[in-house]
Amino acid sequence: MDIDHSRALVRTILEHAADYPWVLQDIGLLGLRLDERREFRLHVWAPAYSIDDPPVHDHPFDFTSTVVAGELTNVRYVEDPDGVEFQRARYTVGNEDERRTDTVRLSQTSTTLGAGDRYRQRAPELHSSHQVAGTVTIIRRAFDETRELTVCTRPGAPWVSGQSRAASPAQVKEITAAALEHFAD
Repeated sequence: MDIDHSRALVRTILEHAADYPWVLQDIGLLGLRLDERREFRLHVWAPAYSIDDPPVHDHPFDFTSTVVAGELTNVRYVEDPDGVEFQRARYTVGNEDERRTDTVRLSQTSTTLGAGDRYRQRAPELHSSHQVAGTVTIIRRAFDETRELTVCTRPGAPWVSGQSRAASPAQVKEITAAALEHFAD
Protein backbone atom coordinates (compact mmCIF):
# COMPACT_ATOMS: atom_id res chain seq x y z
CA MET A 1 0.00 0.00 0.00
CA ASP A 2 1.44 3.39 -0.94
CA ILE A 3 1.55 6.40 1.38
CA ASP A 4 -1.48 8.10 -0.24
CA HIS A 5 -3.66 5.03 0.39
CA SER A 6 -2.25 4.74 3.91
CA ARG A 7 -3.05 8.40 4.60
CA ALA A 8 -6.63 7.94 3.40
CA LEU A 9 -7.13 4.82 5.53
CA VAL A 10 -5.56 6.44 8.61
CA ARG A 11 -7.59 9.62 8.19
CA THR A 12 -10.81 7.56 8.08
CA ILE A 13 -9.79 5.69 11.25
CA LEU A 14 -8.92 8.94 13.03
CA GLU A 15 -12.21 10.56 12.01
CA HIS A 16 -14.04 7.62 13.64
CA ALA A 17 -11.53 7.02 16.44
CA ALA A 18 -14.20 6.48 19.12
CA ASP A 19 -15.22 3.28 17.30
CA TYR A 20 -11.89 1.52 17.97
CA PRO A 21 -10.17 -0.11 21.00
CA TRP A 22 -7.16 2.17 21.50
CA VAL A 23 -4.43 1.61 24.10
CA LEU A 24 -2.13 4.18 25.68
CA GLN A 25 1.48 3.75 26.78
CA ASP A 26 3.50 5.89 29.19
CA ILE A 27 5.82 6.99 26.38
CA GLY A 28 3.01 9.14 24.96
CA LEU A 29 1.80 6.55 22.45
CA LEU A 30 -1.80 5.89 21.46
CA GLY A 31 -1.89 2.55 19.64
CA LEU A 32 -4.35 0.52 17.62
CA ARG A 33 -3.88 -2.99 16.25
CA LEU A 34 -4.74 -3.11 12.57
CA ASP A 35 -4.88 -6.89 12.21
CA GLU A 36 -5.47 -10.00 14.31
CA ARG A 37 -1.91 -11.30 13.87
CA ARG A 38 -0.54 -8.17 15.59
CA GLU A 39 1.71 -7.50 12.60
CA PHE A 40 0.47 -3.98 11.80
CA ARG A 41 -0.16 -1.28 14.36
CA LEU A 42 -1.19 2.37 14.08
CA HIS A 43 0.58 4.80 16.41
CA VAL A 44 -0.54 8.33 17.20
CA TRP A 45 2.09 10.17 19.22
CA ALA A 46 1.24 12.48 22.11
CA PRO A 47 4.45 13.63 23.82
CA ALA A 48 2.43 15.48 26.50
CA TYR A 49 1.26 12.06 27.74
CA SER A 50 4.81 10.81 28.26
CA ILE A 51 5.83 10.25 31.89
CA ASP A 52 9.30 11.71 31.23
CA ASP A 53 11.74 12.05 28.35
CA PRO A 54 11.39 9.07 26.00
CA PRO A 55 13.53 6.23 27.35
CA VAL A 56 16.22 4.53 25.30
CA HIS A 57 14.92 1.01 24.67
CA ASP A 58 14.88 -2.04 22.46
CA HIS A 59 11.94 -4.21 21.35
CA PRO A 60 10.78 -7.84 21.30
CA PHE A 61 10.36 -7.49 17.52
CA ASP A 62 12.02 -6.07 14.43
CA PHE A 63 9.90 -3.38 12.81
CA THR A 64 9.55 -1.01 9.91
CA SER A 65 7.89 2.32 10.74
CA THR A 66 6.30 4.57 8.13
CA VAL A 67 5.52 8.18 9.01
CA VAL A 68 2.02 8.85 7.70
CA ALA A 69 1.71 12.42 9.02
CA GLY A 70 3.77 14.74 11.21
CA GLU A 71 7.44 14.38 12.03
CA LEU A 72 9.64 12.31 14.31
CA THR A 73 13.28 12.01 15.14
CA ASN A 74 14.59 8.48 15.62
CA VAL A 75 17.72 8.34 17.78
CA ARG A 76 19.89 5.21 17.71
CA TYR A 77 22.34 4.42 20.51
CA VAL A 78 25.45 2.26 20.77
CA GLU A 79 27.69 1.49 23.71
CA ASP A 80 30.63 3.88 23.82
CA PRO A 81 33.10 4.33 26.72
CA ASP A 82 33.18 8.08 25.91
CA GLY A 83 29.39 8.37 25.70
CA VAL A 84 26.80 9.71 28.12
CA GLU A 85 26.04 7.63 31.21
CA PHE A 86 22.62 5.96 31.49
CA GLN A 87 21.06 3.66 34.03
CA ARG A 88 20.31 0.40 32.21
CA ALA A 89 17.52 -1.95 33.25
CA ARG A 90 17.20 -5.45 31.82
CA TYR A 91 14.24 -7.74 32.30
CA THR A 92 12.54 -10.72 30.73
CA VAL A 93 9.62 -10.13 28.39
CA GLY A 94 6.42 -9.66 30.39
CA ASN A 95 8.24 -9.26 33.72
CA GLU A 96 9.45 -5.66 33.92
CA ASP A 97 8.92 -5.48 37.72
CA GLU A 98 11.87 -7.87 38.24
CA ARG A 99 14.60 -5.96 36.48
CA ARG A 100 18.37 -5.88 36.97
CA THR A 101 20.13 -2.53 36.74
CA ASP A 102 23.61 -1.28 36.03
CA THR A 103 25.09 1.67 34.15
CA VAL A 104 26.19 1.99 30.55
CA ARG A 105 27.68 4.76 28.41
CA LEU A 106 26.00 5.41 25.08
CA SER A 107 26.57 7.61 22.04
CA GLN A 108 23.82 8.52 19.60
CA THR A 109 22.96 9.37 16.00
CA SER A 110 19.69 11.03 14.98
CA THR A 111 17.53 10.93 11.87
CA THR A 112 14.51 13.21 11.36
CA LEU A 113 11.67 11.78 9.27
CA GLY A 114 8.54 13.32 7.77
CA ALA A 115 5.40 12.07 6.03
CA GLY A 116 6.23 9.27 3.60
CA ASP A 117 9.59 8.43 5.20
CA ARG A 118 10.28 5.07 6.78
CA TYR A 119 12.93 3.43 8.89
CA ARG A 120 13.78 -0.09 10.06
CA GLN A 121 14.71 -1.04 13.59
CA ARG A 122 16.06 -4.45 14.60
CA ALA A 123 14.79 -5.85 17.91
CA PRO A 124 18.09 -5.56 19.87
CA GLU A 125 18.96 -2.05 18.62
CA LEU A 126 18.64 0.64 21.27
CA HIS A 127 16.72 3.74 20.23
CA SER A 128 14.39 6.49 21.36
CA SER A 129 12.04 8.59 19.32
CA HIS A 130 10.79 12.14 19.68
CA GLN A 131 7.69 13.28 17.83
CA VAL A 132 5.74 16.40 17.01
CA ALA A 133 2.34 16.10 18.75
CA GLY A 134 -0.14 14.24 16.55
CA THR A 135 2.49 12.46 14.47
CA VAL A 136 1.05 9.26 13.00
CA THR A 137 3.04 6.16 12.13
CA ILE A 138 2.23 2.64 11.00
CA ILE A 139 4.60 -0.07 12.10
CA ARG A 140 4.95 -3.55 10.69
CA ARG A 141 6.30 -5.91 13.30
CA ALA A 142 8.18 -9.19 12.93
CA PHE A 143 8.43 -10.93 16.28
CA ASP A 144 11.56 -12.87 17.13
CA GLU A 145 12.78 -14.95 20.04
CA THR A 146 13.93 -11.99 22.17
CA ARG A 147 13.82 -13.06 25.80
CA GLU A 148 15.31 -9.98 27.44
CA LEU A 149 14.50 -6.30 26.98
CA THR A 150 16.58 -3.24 27.82
CA VAL A 151 15.53 0.26 28.91
CA CYS A 152 18.10 3.01 29.55
CA THR A 153 17.28 6.26 31.35
CA ARG A 154 19.23 9.20 32.67
CA PRO A 155 20.30 8.61 36.29
CA GLY A 156 17.43 9.53 38.62
CA ALA A 157 14.75 9.48 35.90
CA PRO A 158 11.51 7.66 36.75
CA TRP A 159 10.73 4.20 35.38
CA VAL A 160 8.55 4.38 32.27
CA SER A 161 6.52 1.21 31.82
CA GLY A 162 6.20 -0.37 28.40
CA GLN A 163 2.82 -1.85 29.31
CA SER A 164 -0.33 -0.67 27.52
CA ARG A 165 -3.64 0.21 29.14
CA ALA A 166 -7.01 1.07 27.66
CA ALA A 167 -7.18 4.71 26.57
CA SER A 168 -10.13 6.74 27.83
CA PRO A 169 -12.58 8.25 25.33
CA ALA A 170 -11.33 11.73 26.29
CA GLN A 171 -7.69 10.75 25.65
CA VAL A 172 -8.59 9.21 22.28
CA LYS A 173 -10.53 12.34 21.26
CA GLU A 174 -7.76 14.74 22.31
CA ILE A 175 -4.86 12.81 20.78
CA THR A 176 -6.58 11.94 17.49
CA ALA A 177 -7.78 15.55 17.10
CA ALA A 178 -4.13 16.65 17.19
CA ALA A 179 -3.31 14.02 14.56
CA LEU A 180 -6.12 15.16 12.26
CA GLU A 181 -4.57 18.64 12.20
CA HIS A 182 -1.71 17.08 10.18
CA PHE A 183 -4.27 15.99 7.56
CA ALA A 184 -5.73 19.46 6.93
CA ASP A 185 -5.52 20.27 3.25
